[in-house]
Amino acid sequence: MNHFSEINWDCARWPNFHPGEFACHCCGELILLPEHFDHIQAVRRLVGKPIQINSAHRCAIHNARIGGAPLSQHKQIAFDINLADHDKEQLLQACRDVGFHGFGFYSTFLHVDLGRSREWWTEGGKKIWTGVRF
Repeated sequence: MNHFSEINWDCARWPNFHPGEFACHCCGELILLPEHFDHIQAVRRLVGKPIQINSAHRCAIHNARIGGAPLSQHKQIAFDINLADHDKEQLLQACRDVGFHGFGFYSTFLHVDLGRSREWWTEGGKKIWTGVRF
């Protein structure tokens, strides 16, 4: 595991992002997983406007501190995409179209990952596992 500043970032491949956006907010750790970055770059191209990532990689310590699931995809990499200035349906469809298959629906962000196929949404801050979409 490397600090994001030590990552050999391919600016031509992922022109709309910086590795710091995907690093752990606690320690700066980042796992270089090109397939994941390719997917989020493809979403950016499809929606045609900036994507703000609230959280991507989390080290185990940071994940535990914020109450993340012990087997969270964020411990590798997942993307919590800020919904501000986005059409939720368009963003969700773009994420499906590029191949994401883990989806968490929150009031202010959409969680996407390349883990097992599943969907959940929150209600009053409590996670409810379901197949319901936006």
